[in-house]
Amino acid sequence: MDPARLPETKRSRRRPEIQALRAIAVLTVVLYHVWPEAMPGGFVGVDVFFAISGYLITAHLLREVESTGALALWGFWARRARRLLPAALLTLFVCAVGTLLFVPQVYWQQFLTEIAASTAYVQNWQLAGDAVDYLAADNRASPVQHFWSLSAEEQFYLAWPLLIALGAWLSRSRAAIIAVLGLVTALSLAYSITETASNPAAAYFVTPTRAWEFGAGGLLALLGARAWQLPDAVRAALSWAGLLAVLYAAVFYSTDTAFPGWAALVPVLGTLAVILAGTPRARWAPSPMLRFKPGQFLGDISYSVYLWHWPLLVFAPFILIEPGLDETRVTVVVLTVLLGWVTKVLVEDPVRRSAWLSSQPRMTFACSGAAMALVAVVLASGATHVQAQIHEAERESSRLADHRPPCFGAAARDPEKPCANPALRNEVVPLPVAAKTEGYAPCERFHREGGLSQCDFGVAPAKASRTIALVGDSHASHWRTPLDAVADRNGWHGVSITRTSCPFSEATKHLAEPTRSQCKDWVEKLPDYFRERPEIDTIFVVGITGGTVNVPRGRTMFEAKVNGVRKAWRKLPDSVKHIVVIRDTPRIAGDTVDCMDRAIADGERADLACAVPRGTALDADPQAVAARLSGSSRMQVIDLTQRFCSERLCFPVVGGALVFKDLHHFTLVWAETLGPPLMREVERVKQSW
Repeated sequence: MDPARLPETKRSRRRPEIQALRAIAVLTVVLYHVWPEAMPGGFVGVDVFFAISGYLITAHLLREVESTGALALWGFWARRARRLLPAALLTLFVCAVGTLLFVPQVYWQQFLTEIAASTAYVQNWQLAGDAVDYLAADNRASPVQHFWSLSAEEQFYLAWPLLIALGAWLSRSRAAIIAVLGLVTALSLAYSITETASNPAAAYFVTPTRAWEFGAGGLLALLGARAWQLPDAVRAALSWAGLLAVLYAAVFYSTDTAFPGWAALVPVLGTLAVILAGTPRARWAPSPMLRFKPGQFLGDISYSVYLWHWPLLVFAPFILIEPGLDETRVTVVVLTVLLGWVTKVLVEDPVRRSAWLSSQPRMTFACSGAAMALVAVVLASGATHVQAQIHEAERESSRLADHRPPCFGAAARDPEKPCANPALRNEVVPLPVAAKTEGYAPCERFHREGGLSQCDFGVAPAKASRTIALVGDSHASHWRTPLDAVADRNGWHGVSITRTSCPFSEATKHLAEPTRSQCKDWVEKLPDYFRERPEIDTIFVVGITGGTVNVPRGRTMFEAKVNGVRKAWRKLPDSVKHIVVIRDTPRIAGDTVDCMDRAIADGERADLACAVPRGTALDADPQAVAARLSGSSRMQVIDLTQRFCSERLCFPVVGGALVFKDLHHFTLVWAETLGPPLMREVERVKQSW
């Protein structure tokens, strides 16, 4: 074979096309995070990294198997640890310290948990769990969110050598290794396609949906050696096609793209095409561009650049309170490249090239363990402080529950009996850091009937004068606490039938599967449920005003929502004599929690300093509008907006009570104070029954 056509790994250890691919990969990811409007599909850079890793690691392990007949697994893992852990653990340590120094305490628990998961290289599973956990839906992006890809890669490094060793044990031939790795890759691709269609939020992060990307690179290392005999013109065309495939995905994909699944084949196969082509000598080949020195430099520091860019972006708003957006972006990029280069020169290379560590794999693991322990110490100190804050907040909440001061909570905004208590001006109960850990109106009597999950509240059925139902999504759930007080006062038995993200509406809400199908099934079951239980003569309905639905031609989004609600109500049996809509609550802004944390620390009034304009906080409620337009005596509306808002502002703290536990669900403390005003409104609507 002509030496000019051999893979460059056989002539030198540097592969210019792979370094260029690394540069492209990290550049697309950084642009996606810093200027998402310029590179909406830049997240595919991670897939490029995965394919490269699969190729290089498999090629390395294959050479070892074919030369020695076995794999020195501990030696391999020690080399990977020296290559990856020093820079990663330095980043994690800085992120842990930075969280304690710059981040509001309300985010500490989430951030520290994710840093711990990243240190253990299970961040992808942590994020997958959060992606399907509605309680975590409003989580702020942590400084280590990008470690999900490093976690998947580390898990690959643990499992892949074992699979190669299995293939080598089955047979000394390369065919056995190809069979094992090919089967795993095919199964992973099939799972990725099906899981992306059925559960895309979690599918994006979990290792089984991504393993095939590493596997594809590995199979190229096993099968692609003969491709170097292709003519230069073919290799040049292959290289251009691969580069264009990666660029196409980076520019034309977006967060709306079902990913990974089938869509990930484009950047992965594009990456493999560039690797397969090498650096062809054809005049029109992209080889000069691939050898471009700035690109080679960026590829060389790409790992550290990837590590630093996201923490800098996340910490910037906390450190620069009101930075100009473009100024922040440019600063992040400059600091990212600078830190990437410094980390490569002062941390990555010295550890990787250390003769002492190379000769003693056990010391590699010992030093790695010590560094992880140092990160753990910082995390433990922060977690201990947070728990102390939460316990103190719980004690304060209990004290107020036992000795409720005048004008506390919703009582401070009673339009009929104006009330003010100067002692509560600077109170915030519970503290935001404690509220974030709360559930939504805990239920002690939970059971399932008619295929629907439900929770009983109020008095026992045998003692009840009436049976009511609370129906809707999570915004209905957080009304269960004040409605429970109303039910107890009236001698009613209550049944809470709620489902997260599912308003009682025939309009199809835009939700990821399987939630969308589950919601549709839930809405369809409700009429039959009430038909079989004629004792339920009154239902209270609540639904979030946000979100989007399918819009029929000639209708607006809001009209589609109103019509969807009215269609659902028409299917209710005549035994449901009263439908009471509780108007949806306002929401706070994304930075309101940060504002409250600063106000509390500075001794300022969080209610005034962090209030949100009413026009921003309140959306029109399609259920309330549908009820008012119906003209039916069956329909009533309860609107307690005045307890949350003035004519101009909506408040995150009212009468010393923290209103919101996240952006749009209120706290249990606030919910308890809504019992009396809700009781007054229920008495009003009862007059028409």
